[in-house]
Amino acid sequence: MLIVVSHQKGGVGKSTIAWNIATGLQKKYAVEVVDLDVQQTLFYTNEIRKSNPKLKPLIVKRFESVNDFKMYIQGDSDDRLSIVDVGGFDSDMARVAIASADLVITPVSNKNFELLGLRTFENTLDDISEAINDTVVVKVLLNNINPKKTKLDDLKEFVGKSKYFDLLDTILRTRVDYDRSVGQGKNVIEYDKSSKASSEVKSLLKELKAILKLK
Repeated sequence: MLIVVSHQKGGVGKSTIAWNIATGLQKKYAVEVVDLDVQQTLFYTNEIRKSNPKLKPLIVKRFESVNDFKMYIQGDSDDRLSIVDVGGFDSDMARVAIASADLVITPVSNKNFELLGLRTFENTLDDISEAINDTVVVKVLLNNINPKKTKLDDLKEFVGKSKYFDLLDTILRTRVDYDRSVGQGKNVIEYDKSSKASSEVKSLLKELKAILKLK
């Protein structure tokens, strides 16, 4: 089963979200991470995680070619959860990931550049949908939202105008714990299980498990 975290813009929080999803689910499921980002953020964060004997490191895969990645996808099964972190750019590898995914998550904040970037992403989704003869529906995750911003109707309306986007209920807001936890090779739940960030990630994991019908 493939969960792909993708956006054609960098710096939107893809790696942080993929990290928290992967480490949050690995306690109960057989999880592997596919790091397609040229910055290899998840690979290096996992190296930090390995230095703490109390933490279970992730299995991180990297692929040099599209064909190698396709072979990996061919071995996909319901017994394996692969969390794919796609780089912040359009590529053949990214398109293969999106086309093959059981679930695509696209993080976006209320910054104008990120919202407008979704319009560019629509063109890519249109191409992929045409190629596989099926409409690719992406779950948009509101991320890095100001904790004081409570009215999000305009933002939700903007996202909801496209046939390719479906908004997740969970909202991840700007929290220092997201950055601090990664610096220790932890997810936010491991860092502080009683924090607001931890509560948000728990909500996200619960929502994703319901979507994918994970037991």
